[in-house]
Parts: sequence; structure tokens; C-alpha cells
Amino acid sequence: MSEVRIRDLVLTDEHDTVDLEESLVDAAKKLLSLPRGILVALDDGKVKGVLTSIQILAAVAEGSDMSSETCGSHIDTDVMEVGQDDIVSEIVQTMNERRPHAVVAIDDDGNFSGYFSPNDYRQAMALAQNKPAIQALEE
Repeated sequence: MSEVRIRDLVLTDEHDTVDLEESLVDAAKKLLSLPRGILVALDDGKVKGVLTSIQILAAVAEGSDMSSETCGSHIDTDVMEVGQDDIVSEIVQTMNERRPHAVVAIDDDGNFSGYFSPNDYRQAMALAQNKPAIQALEE
């Protein structure tokens, strides 16, 4: 695969963000507006974890008070951070070995800048295939 970098991808879709203190009710409403989406939990711009329908359903199954329980109490913290200049082909091996719940992009200051979804991975593969001269040199 050619040198497609994280910054070459559109990572601003397929997610929304939540504050750690937001209620699970608010998180559920956001998730409903994101088909196949994910919520990234932030604290002062830094990624602390993610929420998906799985975490929301687990809270319901546990009998949590969805109005008073916070997102921060139910986030999945298995998140892999990648930089804007990281080369996608170089992070794929780490992704496959770690199998994190989510991969997020961060800027030079460590602040959240996007969510690297499975669709973004497919986009990266397509970008690499559109650069046949570079791809041929790597083979």
C-alpha cells in the first residue's frame, strides 16, 4: 500500500463527541442519530474512551439510571491513538495485533481530531490503489 497518511482521510464523519459528565440518555440520543456510529468521550479535548450501543445496552441491562449515570462511568477505554502524519499501512499491523475497540486520530498537541472507522480504512485502501506508480515500487 502506498504512503497514505491519516491526514489524507476524512475522519470527521461517523462519530460524535460526548463529555464525560453527559448523561447516558443524552449519549443514547446522539447514538440514534449516527447509524453505525460511535461516540468519542473527551475531557478537555483529550480522548478518554468511546461509547457505542453496546455500552448503552450494558448500562440498561445493569439497571443503571440512564438520566443520572454519566458517560464517563461507562466508556470503553480500549482506544488506540494515531497521529495525523502516521502512515496507514504502518499502523494496520498494530491495529490487528491490539484489536482496539476504536482508533482515533490526534493532533500534535494530543487533542482529538477524528475517528478512524472501518470505512476510513477502506478509503485508505482505495487511495493507495489510485496511486499505481507508488504501489508498483513497493511490491
